[in-house]
Amino acid sequence: MEVSNVNETFYVASYGKGDKRGVYIVNMDKETLHLELLEHILTPDFPSYMITTPHTLYISYKNARSTNDGGGLGSFSIKGDHLVLNNNYSSSGRSYTHLCISDDHKYIFAANYHIGATAAYALDHGRIDHKIIAVRHTGLGPDLLKRQTGPHVHNVGFTPDGRFLYAVDLGADKIVMYHYQDGGKLVEDTEYTVNVQPGSGPRHLIFSKDGRYAYLSCEIANTVMVFKYVDGRLLMIQNVSTLPHHFKGFSAAAAIRLTSSGEHLFVSNRGHDSIAMYRVNKENGKISLLYMVHCASEPRDFNILDDQYLIVGCQKENKLQVMTFDEENEKLLLSDQELEIPEPVCITFKKE
Repeated sequence: MEVSNVNETFYVASYGKGDKRGVYIVNMDKETLHLELLEHILTPDFPSYMITTPHTLYISYKNARSTNDGGGLGSFSIKGDHLVLNNNYSSSGRSYTHLCISDDHKYIFAANYHIGATAAYALDHGRIDHKIIAVRHTGLGPDLLKRQTGPHVHNVGFTPDGRFLYAVDLGADKIVMYHYQDGGKLVEDTEYTVNVQPGSGPRHLIFSKDGRYAYLSCEIANTVMVFKYVDGRLLMIQNVSTLPHHFKGFSAAAAIRLTSSGEHLFVSNRGHDSIAMYRVNKENGKISLLYMVHCASEPRDFNILDDQYLIVGCQKENKLQVMTFDEENEKLLLSDQELEIPEPVCITFKKE
């Protein structure tokens, strides 16, 4: 008989080639750390990011076709350990890399990396109903590897006070602040939009649970920017490297997550191939690097389970790895438990 607090079912998005792409449903035994593949669901396009509500899994799709009839969003109902398709909504070749939903579950917002736009869609009882608007960004940056020749929206989310929808633009080095009005329409508030240091390449922004601080992973600069959030404004108070000083190779910071306690922050490094762990000063929001733990190649995403485990998706080596975390003693260790998954790019847990 399954014991609910011992087994955890979660979802892995895969960029696997051909019929290997899609969503993989995985179970982990928290006592043995053993990972078991339960099911693979083939999707029409590459699932780039996933989020869950208690009853629904939403997916943003990267167009996997040579024609302009793919990309968009998908919705699945969660039925126990299974997923049942609600619908896939094509966006005429538009590829999305991130998404979030409004608290009232009426709207879903998506980041379009490739053309640099923030899009809004209407939801109808968990289904993607129709597209409302897409707002094109402007701007560029100095990156020599051509990742900043134009705007590239990588991440969308809501500020803790619900005042803004934010869109992190890696190509234009800025965090665009939107008001979303009746009907899901987006209007930028340029007074609150934040320009970050040129060449940083901001990727993902998260907030502390109390809403006073925000943490931004910067893919190009390999840094974490720390902001104080006051009256709708993001004020930078710290900028910390994600890499050791002696490292001279190429690396790109990726996922960023906080423990539920808010006492530790983690960032994945693709190139250095590690998870960097920071201690958080909850009084002033600042962070201090503790150490890095190496993992398999290109950890594009990871997620934290029960503040005791990190599930790491290593895209280049086609595997999931399990790390154990003792928060009280600040001990992060790579276990020997892993599972082969083709090009894992996102890991998402169920929500109660």
